[in-house]
Amino acid sequence: MDILRRKVEACLHILERSGSSDISWLNEFCAALLEFCTLVHSAFISNKRRASAEMVCLCLSQIMTCIRQLETTMKLGCGASSSASRQYFLDRIRWCLKRLVHLHTSAADPAAGAPERLFLQLLDCTLDALKQFSAPDDRCEFPFGRSELNEDLMATSKQLRANIDTILGQTLGFANVSLAQDKRALSALCQKVARECNAFQDECSTRCRANLKLKALTLEQALSQLEDFINDALLRLVFTCFVDFEKLSVDKIRNVLRDSLESSNEDLADELIADFDVNIDRATQIGIFAIAFAPNIKVKTRIRSCLASFESLDTALIPSLQSKGADLHSEILEQHFSEEVNIFKTALQEIIDSRAFVGCYLEILTAGIADAEKSLSKQRLHDLSQMALLLLEHFQLDVNRQTIPETRDPKEAEYFEQFIRILRECKAILMCASQVEPQRIIKRFKVLRTVLRKLHNSLGVGKPAEGNGMPMAAEPVSMDGSPGELNTFSGLTSDRTSILYLTERRSRTNRPKGHQTETDSADIHLRNQKPVRSKFLKLLQYSALAFKKCVSGQSLRTAMFKRQNILESRKLYTTITNQSADLQITGE
Repeated sequence: MDILRRKVEACLHILERSGSSDISWLNEFCAALLEFCTLVHSAFISNKRRASAEMVCLCLSQIMTCIRQLETTMKLGCGASSSASRQYFLDRIRWCLKRLVHLHTSAADPAAGAPERLFLQLLDCTLDALKQFSAPDDRCEFPFGRSELNEDLMATSKQLRANIDTILGQTLGFANVSLAQDKRALSALCQKVARECNAFQDECSTRCRANLKLKALTLEQALSQLEDFINDALLRLVFTCFVDFEKLSVDKIRNVLRDSLESSNEDLADELIADFDVNIDRATQIGIFAIAFAPNIKVKTRIRSCLASFESLDTALIPSLQSKGADLHSEILEQHFSEEVNIFKTALQEIIDSRAFVGCYLEILTAGIADAEKSLSKQRLHDLSQMALLLLEHFQLDVNRQTIPETRDPKEAEYFEQFIRILRECKAILMCASQVEPQRIIKRFKVLRTVLRKLHNSLGVGKPAEGNGMPMAAEPVSMDGSPGELNTFSGLTSDRTSILYLTERRSRTNRPKGHQTETDSADIHLRNQKPVRSKFLKLLQYSALAFKKCVSGQSLRTAMFKRQNILESRKLYTTITNQSADLQITGE
């Protein structure tokens, strides 16, 4: 540990000489960093530093990203703008090195670099523990009626409550940035889980076996319903967030800011910046969930590194656009931001399940067509076509392209080619929408939906294809309930957590009222809870290396993100090969 710390301190010492215009210091720095990486790799192999592996990988990834940007910046000269960019990347490297020094200090908290307790892993552990209460009497591990074990029962109940506090806290954080149609449902589901958890805890004090089993089953159902809805809402948010990256581009904000200086009208600029902030928050929430689905530490680090870059740029990018004489600095940061967005989008596209992605778009497309039939909106149809382009990008990746021919049927490739053709037609007809009858425009999008249904049905295991190929709706969510049910809960927080950098949200402008959510009133600061001990808590202990998965009914997460289901895909495909009809342009 001491030798690792000394290597990092050597890197910091070299960094202090970065004021010179000579690039030789950077070569020396990279050589010292390579020595540190070699030692860290050996420590990982010997399992000596596994607890802090993810944070170390994140810091190293950020350092390498900043080095690449720094090299580009140093080639631009020594002007004021390039100096500001250079200092920005140097400060980030220095921050990461100091974080590494802390991680490799013997007095540091061992948990400082440990991976966070992710939503899905906490949910799995909680559901596993609840099954011990709802299991048949002959398989129940809790010997009810023995007074000496009542303390263990209550301790387990308290730990379940602490886990659900964390689950609801992260759900509220997601709800704060989710789509408008999902916010109220998420709030209602959180209230339902809180209500059922309170009832379960009350029943634990009575220790009535039959009633406790019923309350455990009800709480299980509420948690499963919450998870299912989050899975669907998350995919809907991915489409919106990715499209908004294009609609709320940095270049567009720059132009609006310039126009606002000339016209003295800052309202449009403030609104655009507020929307940009919201989209960054959405990307962060999507990334936090995506980390839980990532198959290995390499993919996790890619996603975390992008989120860390967003976190840092969040306090620098827009202010650079607002500063006079900082055009070059803002362009450098814009290029960095665009690169990180592309890496982030690619990483997510690699782990999102193809069939679920297509199925989610089918839902969005169907709703958009229904709205267009009532009132045609060219902008809305344009957004639908941009979302369809995300599907095209998804299947252009090699790892996703393999899902099309894996059943070895030429019809699947034909459906994909039809999808490309009709998407081109949709975009072409939108370009001359003013000269075309609305029904002809809508008809093109209906044909697009027909083709996607066929492609969706041919992609293998996922959500059951029901009739029109759309995923079945979850159990209706009651919108009744008061936020007070969450206010009385023991400890919830939807505060924005730090990925790496301790930055504060810039206060350039107040967000419009439309960005406030119903869950804002439910935010409560997480209070410290004393650890509880019980020999029945083994199911609740989280391990980043091996955690126990829920063994009950199959979760929708297995449909949303990739799993090892090739054999199941091939078996299912034999039952649906002949179900697709020929393309009918006038069928709808």
